[in-house]
Amino acid sequence: RTAHGLSVRNWTNQIKKGYQQRVAADPSFPTKSVTEVLVAAGTQLTAEWNRRGADRLLPELDFVVPAILTAVFGKYYSMWRVAKTLEESPVNGTGNHGTRGSDEGKPGGAGHSQGDPLLFGKLLVPTNAFQPFMLDGVTRPTLVQRMGSFLAPVFPLFRAGIVSSFVGYGIADLIIRIRRLLLPSFVPATQPINVLYASIYTGLFMAVISNVRYQILQGMIEPVVDQVFAKIPVVKNALILLIRWANGFLGSVLAITGMRACGLQKLK
Repeated sequence: RTAHGLSVRNWTNQIKKGYQQRVAADPSFPTKSVTEVLVAAGTQLTAEWNRRGADRLLPELDFVVPAILTAVFGKYYSMWRVAKTLEESPVNGTGNHGTRGSDEGKPGGAGHSQGDPLLFGKLLVPTNAFQPFMLDGVTRPTLVQRMGSFLAPVFPLFRAGIVSSFVGYGIADLIIRIRRLLLPSFVPATQPINVLYASIYTGLFMAVISNVRYQILQGMIEPVVDQVFAKIPVVKNALILLIRWANGFLGSVLAITGMRACGLQKLK
């Protein structure tokens, strides 16, 4: 019981610290988080509507519901995993900008924060390939480290994709079973989805497609918007919402197209 309590406490502390590091690097992160969840659900539903047609949403609900649930979890985790991070200063709550560390990119070197991800247990990499500094706010990443930022989240994103898909399609399977009990005469228009194959597909999609999309979105596109429209918050927020909607819609369309191309969504 004590070990379980410590595990939960460590997990919550890691999330809290990770959240603080992301807010330090991007003060708009809380707003963008809420936006991303709403956009994830909205864009996935819109993509399902466009790809299937309004008249097919209910008959193909077995595909639509798990897709939306998986999209919300998967897209937000992708956003979280590759968001820019910066260590907070214990004095003023901002990043520790100062003289560049001499042992750039080496574990334990000057300017290194233990929060930086390690690639293959050796190479320190930033959480986002395009962020200007490492977590310490001092050390500038090398080109090799920036390239490593694309590789570091591959396994975590693959794992998260599998989990989110299992949860999404597991809930959908529960809905289907309840429907069979309540409406025994109902004949679904869809064939059962192979949850294992769908989960592997989702994991690969997040590890590659979502990884690249969110790295570029949060490391290149949004910082430009934040900087250019910093003094016009209404315009900045509207553009961020529009850009995230476009990014989410693109991801949903690609995911649906891939699922169909791989034969994972079939009608009877």
